[in-house]
Amino acid sequence: MTEREPTTETTAATPETRHMLAPLIHSLPVASVVYVFLILGFVLSTILFLVQLRYEVEPGILLIDSRSGRLVVFAHLARACACLLLSLSLHKYIASLRRIRGNAPDATDRFFKASRFLWNTLCICALLVVGFGVWAFDVSRDPAADFASGVETYAAPPQADAIVEFYLAETSPGEGLEEHVIPASGDSIWLPQEPVLSNEHFLEAQINLDQYQNRNINVKLNQEGAALISKASQKHRSKPLAILVDGKIIMAPTIHDAVGSEFTIAGAISLEEAERIARSLSRKQ
Repeated sequence: MTEREPTTETTAATPETRHMLAPLIHSLPVASVVYVFLILGFVLSTILFLVQLRYEVEPGILLIDSRSGRLVVFAHLARACACLLLSLSLHKYIASLRRIRGNAPDATDRFFKASRFLWNTLCICALLVVGFGVWAFDVSRDPAADFASGVETYAAPPQADAIVEFYLAETSPGEGLEEHVIPASGDSIWLPQEPVLSNEHFLEAQINLDQYQNRNINVKLNQEGAALISKASQKHRSKPLAILVDGKIIMAPTIHDAVGSEFTIAGAISLEEAERIARSLSRKQ
């Protein structure tokens, strides 16, 4: 009688159960890339917000005086907040996908919570976009607001409401010259009959404040005006250039170098007068 050899039975390994949301794991690389870009967007928007805020407030062009300035500043701030909220919600979403990949017990619950947070954040961002779109449209309809920067740029009305003229003045009387008195100094200068520049030679004007909080008007000439003043100023060195508004001298600086297409009008100018001059010198190209 032969002895029966013992038999060994092997039990088949039970396959690991795959999570029902496992196909979503394929979106993990894309979500990670978007997350990095949102972080970069938050950093960049924050820097732009701080720079624009400093630009608006430091020269004295306060946010309360510039609608376009407020729009630019708060647009950067809103974009920074939106990027921060989206990056936080996407971080939760990515974490839930990783728990799904690890087949964690609470993976499903974490995923649905992260998804709700992400969708709520997207709705908030959509409302921000719509709100700032309406605000931007309202500002763009205002001719007194420069949509691209915080300084005020004034579009020209149908007819200029201030007559601005530049004269090549002389310091002594001569034939065909008319005597005028400079209000700031009380000195007399003599002006020719015709100005070298007038309203039609200007493209635009912007009001700024200097370091002493005085109002200056930065002006830009068109091609014809730039050519006229450049040629005339080269021949008129060491002599005054009188700037008249409605026939009154507001300043008469001495020409030391050739005048270019952009320069600054300074003097004791009120805000209302500066706005009137800026509107008159602005021209649409």
